[in-house]
Amino acid sequence: MSIARKIPVALVSGALLAFFQCSPARAQQTTTQSSVTKETEQVHSTGVHHYHDPADEAQDALLITKVKTALATDGVSNGHPVEVDCDHGVARLTGVVASADDAKHAAQVAANVPGVTGVDNKLTWK
Repeated sequence: MSIARKIPVALVSGALLAFFQCSPARAQQTTTQSSVTKETEQVHSTGVHHYHDPADEAQDALLITKVKTALATDGVSNGHPVEVDCDHGVARLTGVVASADDAKHAAQVAANVPGVTGVDNKLTWK
């Protein structure tokens, strides 16, 4: 199974739990942490998000899944540690890919996912 296809279950279930337990009138701070290891390369991502509506948090969790799926389907992230996070529709890509062209291509793939409003491309290459 490709690294990009692993969905952070805790993130999705946390978003759904927050949706059913929180009042939409008050902003909540959510911290997400995720790590990916591929042979000797490792990516760790931490994001702090401020959501006023639990539905926004759930939407970001869904976008993370859609972007990871798009990257895996395209193949640009295959064999490379790539992590995806999303904050209010802006996808953040971190990790390592094969080349600068692959980093640019991955950002284009993410930008083409419906619902993504922007891409913060932090990918590096060997």
